[in-house]
Amino acid sequence: MSEKFQNAVAIIAKQELKFNELVQAANTDVVFKQEMLYAAQAMMNNDYLCSVALSNPLSLRNAFSQVAACGLTLNPARGLCYLVPREGQVVLDVSYKGMIKTAVNDGAIRDCIVELVYSKDNFKYKGKRHSPVHEFDPFDTKEERGDFRGVYVEVTLPDGRVHVEAVTAAEINKARDASELWKRKKKGPWLDFEDSMRKKSGIKIAKKYWPQVGEKLDTVIQYLNTTAGEGFGSQDVPVSVVERYMGAADVVGENQPLPTSNEQGPVVAEQPAAEAAGIEPSEPVEPAQAPSEPAHAEMPAPELANAVTEADLPPKVIAKANEVLKRARISGGWEAAIEYVSSWPVDARSYATRLLQAARYEAATSGE
Repeated sequence: MSEKFQNAVAIIAKQELKFNELVQAANTDVVFKQEMLYAAQAMMNNDYLCSVALSNPLSLRNAFSQVAACGLTLNPARGLCYLVPREGQVVLDVSYKGMIKTAVNDGAIRDCIVELVYSKDNFKYKGKRHSPVHEFDPFDTKEERGDFRGVYVEVTLPDGRVHVEAVTAAEINKARDASELWKRKKKGPWLDFEDSMRKKSGIKIAKKYWPQVGEKLDTVIQYLNTTAGEGFGSQDVPVSVVERYMGAADVVGENQPLPTSNEQGPVVAEQPAAEAAGIEPSEPVEPAQAPSEPAHAEMPAPELANAVTEADLPPKVIAKANEVLKRARISGGWEAAIEYVSSWPVDARSYATRLLQAARYEAATSGE
């Protein structure tokens, strides 16, 4: 057993207390020792994953924490989620099966069928409340089935009703084209797992039209869209598609991926309203809790001298920092917000930390 592998596993081992706290807070049932074993097996079988984990331990901790928060096991036999190296960081890649499992666990739906439709299939849409007719030979290749036309997502709602959402190929392709990895390098999951990504995008769009969607699914989707590089990262996407894809999300400036510890330039992405705690997508959202009582005597005023100013930063960074600040005020999650921005590039981190420290001090001294 190599020293590199042992060091990578040690990063996860130190997360046991936090992992169990997240399991309890999110009311999930994954077991730390089992998930650590699955993570260790993944790194043992993938030397590059192990190397990325050591070079960016924060991303590994964040990805592993997502397991606790969303309640999906890393057991490869289940095929729900995987630790994968991507663009210099470790991310938790949740499959479309994992997204369905999350929605079922949250009580948003009872069951879900996601199917790709091609031009030579016999497909007849019968409305949102009736199952469509979809006939094809499952043994045909994609080429034999013709051109890709779209995806339909059929779910059974908690009250037993059927809901069908049809998503066109154009909408799916717009989602793909807005992915940062695809847009910049024509690589990543859209290249390696195209069919699965089409199904995942179909679910992301369809879930907006379900009567209820659990917080965990919103958190998983936000994490995949930003940290995992799957989501909208371009303002070139038509507004109609963005609205359909993101639902009622509040857009903050241009949609760019969130800064991570391996990125060199400060870039910013939107963060849906569903993520109320104001922490990074790779840090799972815990159920809202009342803010702790401020310790007035122990709260020093933040040091503001020699700070980076707004004039030194792009508007996107300023907008994102203020959005994080807003959510931290609402939730009282100051420490989580400060930990989140700690992985940003130096100037962006300095500016955002200054804002958060000043606001936290003001809240403490004013008795908020």
